[in-house]
Amino acid sequence: MSYFFIDTPFDNFLIFDADKRNIQKITFKSQKIGLPVSGRIKQLMLDVFKNKDLSLFDYSLIDFDKTKKSYKLYEFLINTKTGETLSYSEAAKSLFNSANYARAVASMLHANPFVFLIPCHRIVAKNGIGGYGGGVDLKIKILNWENALLKNNKGV
Repeated sequence: MSYFFIDTPFDNFLIFDADKRNIQKITFKSQKIGLPVSGRIKQLMLDVFKNKDLSLFDYSLIDFDKTKKSYKLYEFLINTKTGETLSYSEAAKSLFNSANYARAVASMLHANPFVFLIPCHRIVAKNGIGGYGGGVDLKIKILNWENALLKNNKGV
């Protein structure tokens, strides 16, 4: 495994943990780790940042374990639109036909190994912003970058 970094519009670096074929993990860090991202991943990320559109990323580059239940959630999140937010219970109802799985959704999001590109930041609490592995301030920055609106139709 090797580490690569790219600057983001959020005052943090995205750190990619990758082998020669796939991305194994992505995290936010306040400091650079490894080498600068280059090649295709760099161009894809620059396009994502420039256009504020995660759908421009080539998700075949991510090493998903498609046997895990969380993969269904990741697929769901990949298909959400930029700026769209959903509550944990809304996501649970869409995925598992029951809002009672909201805590399970929260647990899967907490374990998301591909932050930002699997846009777990788009899942918010019914009464506010909710948590985020990189911190609530970072979640708010990302949602503002996406021009997201919360369900109460107020900006983040």
